[in-house]
Amino acid sequence: MPWNEFQFWIVSLVALAGLYAVLRPLLPNKKGASPSCPSCTASPSVKKPKLTPLTISKDAKRAGGEAN
Repeated sequence: MPWNEFQFWIVSLVALAGLYAVLRPLLPNKKGASPSCPSCTASPSVKKPKLTPLTISKDAKRAGGEAN
């Protein structure tokens, strides 16, 4: 191992920073959100995002002009 080479230490630090950046979304955070749902929180004081209603109806006409 090249322990006394500065390039080794620079590349090692960059590799560790990259590994942290990749694994950070998978790690649990301090707010209580689970790693599988980064936008979800355990705190009830956090508002959930407003969902937009769908604008597609079952009676909508298709491009061919037929309704299904």
